[in-house]
Amino acid sequence: MKTMEFLESLVELVRQQLPSQLQDFSVVEPTRSLVKIHYGIPAVHYEVWVQRPRSEMEIGLHFESDHLTNIRYMELLKARVDEIKSSLGPRFSVENWDRGWTRAHETVVLEALTDDFVVESSFKLSTMMRTLEPILTQEVNSFVA
Repeated sequence: MKTMEFLESLVELVRQQLPSQLQDFSVVEPTRSLVKIHYGIPAVHYEVWVQRPRSEMEIGLHFESDHLTNIRYMELLKARVDEIKSSLGPRFSVENWDRGWTRAHETVVLEALTDDFVVESSFKLSTMMRTLEPILTQEVNSFVA
């Protein structure tokens, strides 16, 4: 399947896999290689980025706000990284990224964009959202601008 079809299918599967309180997310329409999902703050979004030239796909949570806010998000997740990794696996990482942004993500080997791979990828993303979103909504209210 084509990348945009893969990303659109992934979003629909993720919505079905989430509990009702997490299903009401907004989607930044897929581009040729990525889709962003957020809960009202576009600068804080889950992202799936298909990188064909690298044969990789990133599944992550990006913080693309001001530098101080991004660092606070990163520190919040780093403080709970052992707990998070027990849910998401050892390949999950929290780090500084480009332009003062930060991210929490896993990079996976890009497989053929088949129905099986979209299902597998959707489970990774929905598990990430079920794990991280409660942490954000519970603890971030004190510093969100």
